[in-house]
Amino acid sequence: MSLTSQLHTGALGAWCAERLPGAGALVAQVQTAAATTRPVRPLLRQVEPEHWAAVGGAFGQRLAFLIQHAPPYYALLGAARAGLVDRAWPDRVATAFPTHAELPEPQHHRACQLRPSPTGWLDLAEGHAQPSDPALRHGEQVATDLITRLVAYQAAHAPPGTIAAAGAETGLARVCWVLAGWENAYRTGGQLPDALAALCDRHDGFTVDNLCGLADQAVVAELAALAAKVTTSGTLDRLHVLPDHPAPRNALGYAGPVFIPHWADGDLLLGTGGATTLLDVKTVMHVRDGQRVARWLYQLLGYAWLDPADRYHIRHVGLYLARHGILLTWPFDQFTGVLLGNTHPRTATTRRREFLSLAIHVMAAEGADPTWLGTESADR
Repeated sequence: MSLTSQLHTGALGAWCAERLPGAGALVAQVQTAAATTRPVRPLLRQVEPEHWAAVGGAFGQRLAFLIQHAPPYYALLGAARAGLVDRAWPDRVATAFPTHAELPEPQHHRACQLRPSPTGWLDLAEGHAQPSDPALRHGEQVATDLITRLVAYQAAHAPPGTIAAAGAETGLARVCWVLAGWENAYRTGGQLPDALAALCDRHDGFTVDNLCGLADQAVVAELAALAAKVTTSGTLDRLHVLPDHPAPRNALGYAGPVFIPHWADGDLLLGTGGATTLLDVKTVMHVRDGQRVARWLYQLLGYAWLDPADRYHIRHVGLYLARHGILLTWPFDQFTGVLLGNTHPRTATTRRREFLSLAIHVMAAEGADPTWLGTESADR
């Protein structure tokens, strides 16, 4: 399980539903904001259930690259799990990305386990990414070519903090679709989506063009439309304001902040200095299900509370509704106060301790490492 699944069906979700009586007020804010605009819809009237996950995963990766040109860690590890490459490959190619290019050579063999953060490099230690069959590696050259082209393509057409022209975004959409498929293999024990699996099983080999050509044209067009929405909605400008206008081509923050390795990973962290904004990205068509929206809010709170050592300096939290182009943010203290029903300020400290106590118990039962929580910061 994970924090996400815990909040859906586990003890932590039950705790939040009972202890956070003000969630409805924030849910109403999200629903009111979403009602002000028409969402980006699929081009086809009828789509398969897999469509939504594919678009969500691929667009999440595109936004990660928008914030920071970091390795797509779980996609690289997923390629190893699927047997396309050996276990050393993810760490080897991770050093091609700007964030990891200057790692000392002795660290290269562990590059995917080292993550930049506002407080320095975090070492996640070895994960659960062993390939299903180390003898397989039939896609290694193609996978390497894909990553090499991606790094160069982004440097030329889509530096951090930018949305590219429509043609370049279409190209990035195809690559992000492949990366989302590899990440799916990481999450599912090596299972690639059908189209990727069929191509990778070919005995006559395949190329990067074959790989990038697999994405359905309707999916690619939808991803490009979602990227364009970031600009036309004014969200891109706000994403530059949140980290206090970094210099052109500089990262806006950190992609994929890890709170508990293999159990709780966020989407985006805006800012590189003393105060940051934690954002979750949602690609849903509507927000009518209040309980689902409440779980998004619980998750934001949970991520921040799972950082008692204040590694990430989270001072604001927010949601980006990608199909609507709506970015909602709240000061974290205000957000917490509303969720708790605006009770006495000391209540937040008590509730956080209760949450962490339960989370430690749940993590231990699910095989995660509670010691990752570290030492609580004295000023939080």
